Amino acid sequence: MSMEKRKLKFFCLLIVLLGFFFSSEKVLADNAGLSVDTSLIMLRTEPGKDLQFSFNIKNQTAVEQVVHLEEKDILIGNENELTFVDVTQGPSSWVAFEQNDFVLKPGQLQVVKADIKFPKNEKISNAQMMTMVSFAPEDASVPQGPKVSGNIGVYLILSSSDAQNAAGKVEKLAYLKFVDKTADVSVVYANGGNVQFVPQSKLSIANPFTTERREISFENHFVFPGKKVTFTKNLSGLSVFGFYEIRYSFKDGNGQLLEKTGYVVGKLFPILLLIALLVFGIFIKKLIKIRKENSKT
Repeated sequence: MSMEKRKLKFFCLLIVLLGFFFSSEKVLADNAGLSVDTSLIMLRTEPGKDLQFSFNIKNQTAVEQVVHLEEKDILIGNENELTFVDVTQGPSSWVAFEQNDFVLKPGQLQVVKADIKFPKNEKISNAQMMTMVSFAPEDASVPQGPKVSGNIGVYLILSSSDAQNAAGKVEKLAYLKFVDKTADVSVVYANGGNVQFVPQSKLSIANPFTTERREISFENHFVFPGKKVTFTKNLSGLSVFGFYEIRYSFKDGNGQLLEKTGYVVGKLFPILLLIALLVFGIFIKKLIKIRKENSKT
């Protein structure tokens, strides 16, 4: 096949792929549809006191969008896995929006407002909900280019204003003892308190034989009461002949600091160590031989 035919074939394939991409009716909401100014709202409850919350929503499309708001109960489990809960009198039933349905013009920004009215004698320690924002073009029959529709979720977390415990602990540290040029480190962190928080985490790696030291931060994750989250990090730039000290630190929501240290070696480090021991052994053997010869003279 000639170079010109290859170029023509590649160009046609590119056009087909672009046509497939732009013919899609649904795209990521945050990028090409509607956007919200926050994805998480955290409120503290007080006995006998109702609450309010709000967030901004903007239509980033070129057509009018019909918006529908609905509050749903959720459960957040280990590894922050989300499950929708279908209950009739759950915490989501306490939420009332000023408007559940409205139309946004292209480029329009609107404030979504809601009240949370608690039942009498209801004591809230921790409740988890999500505001589902559904949107679709007002007139889907009018061909105005790609149709953009979708859903956006805004987390709503309620916790008690009573004395809060944000204690946490490291349950498991996993890493390979013998590594290649890269290594994965994972830490399972558990929330032992009654309020969610983001632990401050840091990982440092150092070579005891040199002055080389690096500090790396884990990604930030909320850890909810009674749940666990695995923090992972890939360490790169290691040597197969290296010897490294790994030290990690986690600070919980109470400010308590936990530090632990471990060691990893390059997978060829034992060979290097064996060669060093052999050289040292030969040196000692020759040194003993020289001393014996000197003692005879």
